[in-house]
This record gives sequence, structure tokens and C-alpha cells, in this order.
Amino acid sequence: MSMRILRPMMLVLMMTTATALADEAGFPVSIQHAFGTTMIREKPQRVATVASGNHEVPLALGIVPVGMAAANYGDDDGDGVLPWVKEKLVELGADTPALFDEGDGIDFEAVAATAPDVILAAYSGLTQSDYDTLSQIAPVVAYPDSPWTTDWRQMIQMNSAGMGMAAKGDALIAKMEGQIADTRNSPRTVF
Repeated sequence: MSMRILRPMMLVLMMTTATALADEAGFPVSIQHAFGTTMIREKPQRVATVASGNHEVPLALGIVPVGMAAANYGDDDGDGVLPWVKEKLVELGADTPALFDEGDGIDFEAVAATAPDVILAAYSGLTQSDYDTLSQIAPVVAYPDSPWTTDWRQMIQMNSAGMGMAAKGDALIAKMEGQIADTRNSPRTVF
């Protein structure tokens, strides 16, 4: 087999291992990614996310991040929070977390000011320098292979494992796959 075929298979094995570690052994959890391996020694209490979309995994699992990237597009009222994120925050009875302005790159000082226990960035464009700087703040869950190529399943698996919630992440994936199947199989209305 070529490395092109083996690499995705190895990634699935690594993510399955991270899931098993988080569910069966508790902490510490090791998560492999493009920059190496991140060790998370105990269940994070303060979760921060960088880059768009990563905050949606903790929110879907009932965890409100202490900080997250502000929405730079699609934010109709300009407050940095997308409508479905606002709805989820209201559902969780939470205030809007600290918002990181990432228009010119990651605001490392703003991230550090939230004092996170883990930084989720499975879907991101982190550079080695970004990763190194963030790692001085807290353990970082980076993307598995290449910048901005993490699919939604991988993002959920990696970010949920980083919070010690791998089984709940797997359940979320199964739920979403069920919703996709239901939509695909439902009768279509033609106008």
C-alpha cells in the first residue's frame, strides 16, 4: 500500500486509540497530531478554542469554552458570535465567552488571559510557531495532518478526546450521521 492510503488508516487507528485512552484509562490522555503528541494529564476544567469552528464541539457536548475565536464572517449583528452559537449559549444558560480577534492571527495574550487547561485547535491552520507558543499556555490539540483539512468527524473525535469526552464525541458523531441519513432518505419536495 502507498503512504497516501496508509496515512488515513494510521490516523483512524491513532484517533481510536485516543478514544480508548480517554474512555477506559481516564487521564492522562495522549493525542497525536501533525506537531507530535500532546499529553493532557487531567480532565480540563477550562477549555479554550482557537480558529473557527472548534468551539462548536465543546458547546455541543455541554461545555462552554472560557474563550473562543470571534466570528469574522457570517455574523450579522457584528458581536462576534454566530446565531446558532448564541442559541446554544442561551440553551446552556451561559454568557458569551471571551472572544479572540484572530483577524491578524492568534491573539496569544488573550488566550493566555483565559487561563485554559487545554486549547482545542483540531480544525485550524496553526504553524509550528503558533503551536509552540500556545503550548506554553496549555496543552494543544492540533490538526491531525495538514492545516485546514480536518473533517468534521476528526474534529469532533480529537477535540472531545482532548476534553476527556471521547465516548460523548463518538455519540455526537453517530447522532449527526443519523440526522444526515434521515435527511437523505426523507421525501423531497419539488417546487
